[in-house]
Amino acid sequence: MLGVLNGARLLMAVASVFAIYLQADYLSSKGRFELGGFLSFFTIQANLIAVAVLVIEGLGGCGFSQRWRAAMRGAVVLYLSITGLVYAVLLSQLPIVKEIVHPVSDGVHHLLIPLWVVFDWVADPPGERPSYRRSLSWLAYPLAFLFVSLIRGAWTGWYPYPFLDPRQRGGWIGVAMVSIFILLVSCVMIWGIVRMAPKTSEKS
Repeated sequence: MLGVLNGARLLMAVASVFAIYLQADYLSSKGRFELGGFLSFFTIQANLIAVAVLVIEGLGGCGFSQRWRAAMRGAVVLYLSITGLVYAVLLSQLPIVKEIVHPVSDGVHHLLIPLWVVFDWVADPPGERPSYRRSLSWLAYPLAFLFVSLIRGAWTGWYPYPFLDPRQRGGWIGVAMVSIFILLVSCVMIWGIVRMAPKTSEKS
């Protein structure tokens, strides 16, 4: 059974990489591809992290410790859950998003892979439950993404997402409110992710 799951993990990694290629090619066909900007989207970054983790798990761990792998798997569940939720609530209906997002990439990156990593976590949970307090460290990457995006946006005038752009309606207060809301929801998500792991050990 584990062999089938590992094969599926590798297949999902390939699907994610192919969807990234499709999205890049789609933007190129519209004359809107720019590598730095493309790699600045949370969706692309989170899926690339997921690809790395899926490959490591699919190949049997590649020598990494169980604790490190559990932390990375949990973090990926969080990042792709954020990706799917934010896209569905804040982005999916925006005309500009419908114009520049390839429909296949949309389905793979915002639905298939997020659902898969949750299923993967439940179907083959880590051997021990990571503590909630330590798992809050998973927020380091989303918070770093937020601050880098805001600093870069202030410098260049380009923001990866409209809700991070203080020039939009709501200004900085709007950016702060959305960011705090996503942070709070993420804390709840982490609690749920941790609770889905077995109670073999509460130490981490």
